Amino acid sequence: MITRPVHDQGLRLAARTASSASVDWEALSGARLIEALSRDLGEPSHRLSYLLLSVLERRVPLAAAVVDFTRQWRIEGLVQPLTAEYAKFSRSLPRRARPLAIVGGVVVDVTDTSRSRFTTGIQRVARETVTRWTRDAELTLAAWDPAGRTLHGLTDDETSRVLLADAGTVAPVPAGAVLIPFDATFVLPEITVAAARTASLRSVVRFGARRSAAIGFDCIPVTTSETSGPGMPGAFSEYLAMLSLVDVVAPISSAAATEYGGWAAMLPGAGLTPPRIETVGLPSQVGSVDDATVARVRAQLGLTGTPVVLSVGSHEPRKNHLNLLVAAELNWRRGHEFALVLVGGNAWGDGEFQAMVSTLRRKGRPVTMLSGVDDDTVWSLYRSARCTVFCSVNEGFGLPVVESLVSSVPVVTSDFGSMRELGEGHGALVVDPHDPTAMSDAIERLLTDDELHAELVALSDSLPRPSWDDYAARLWALVAGATAVEASATAEAR
Repeated sequence: MITRPVHDQGLRLAARTASSASVDWEALSGARLIEALSRDLGEPSHRLSYLLLSVLERRVPLAAAVVDFTRQWRIEGLVQPLTAEYAKFSRSLPRRARPLAIVGGVVVDVTDTSRSRFTTGIQRVARETVTRWTRDAELTLAAWDPAGRTLHGLTDDETSRVLLADAGTVAPVPAGAVLIPFDATFVLPEITVAAARTASLRSVVRFGARRSAAIGFDCIPVTTSETSGPGMPGAFSEYLAMLSLVDVVAPISSAAATEYGGWAAMLPGAGLTPPRIETVGLPSQVGSVDDATVARVRAQLGLTGTPVVLSVGSHEPRKNHLNLLVAAELNWRRGHEFALVLVGGNAWGDGEFQAMVSTLRRKGRPVTMLSGVDDDTVWSLYRSARCTVFCSVNEGFGLPVVESLVSSVPVVTSDFGSMRELGEGHGALVVDPHDPTAMSDAIERLLTDDELHAELVALSDSLPRPSWDDYAARLWALVAGATAVEASATAEAR
């Protein structure tokens, strides 16, 4: 066989990781190296097949390839299938390849967050949580390449998008290295609906992780698929199939836990062991900004001297922004003066929404749209708002609801699910989100009724205020294997 230094380096790395034999692996190459591995690696296993294929392919192998390789190993011994894989990848890989690092410990997949400047939703949860973890534990932060097959350590720029200013340190990895999680604790604080990434994650969780955990945001593409983008329900179902292999899923609210619990209850019917479902509710906390920052933001956006109705959330059909625009227009027609500010991005299916915004602006309506703004701007807008509106048709949590209430700003929100759970009795007016007239009437009351407004502001003090520190501590305890009760005790002891 033709020896390839890049493959020999990978197999030596695998040998040093998985073999306890006293062998001078650096002195071996090609066929001799494969024969030594065959003697010393012991019984065939998917775990070892995953490792060997990873170092030869220099990316995470798909689950079917791992299973097939193990089958051949059991039938033929290791030499023949490993020699065949060595030769196959010798034809397809360059002689000089990117560095390879086998990583254990805690590996956190922050692919989407590392590419995004958005400050709301899933990205906020990932940033706030992972930043706090870095202060007390050593993490390897990782992201998949755009093709979803190669995992790599973060660049400085990607790291800056993930970690907040008060972060600790992360585990160093060689610059540009391909990462292979092996016997790792693997954590997914995002979701994935990209087919290749989902397939790669399935292999990592099944073969490369001793333990795995994920945050459960919602099951909206299943429960209300009509509000999802093209292909999303199918892609989300693949994500759920991957999630069925995870040890623990932590839904962000009791409403989300109901969804994930229903899904988990179906898995035994297919002979599958469901993951533990342990609710860790998101916190009620906002950042702080001084009065000068608030004044600066208002001035920059031309919002001085006018009441602000604020909406935070991506411009997709589920967020119900079309009905919000109708509700706002009804109030403008009634003669009420206010500016409507929408903060969000990551839009899809928003053609009708954008067209209506253009129509309203041509009529002189004060509609401001912002995307990718920094936290100071978001917190300043909450402090500037007379009220907020978050009337989504389905939501796993509804972070803008609690952010508004903690900012002592009344919110108009939906009369069901997590939004009602969070807002009712704590400073929110709950309405049918499918009825723009009801939304309009609620906004009008908050714009014109000072007594009601003051009552709702006072009620907002009753909202429980767990912090991001509490949330991160509880979630970390679950990652480490604690029960939900133990995780709560850990957070309370901090």
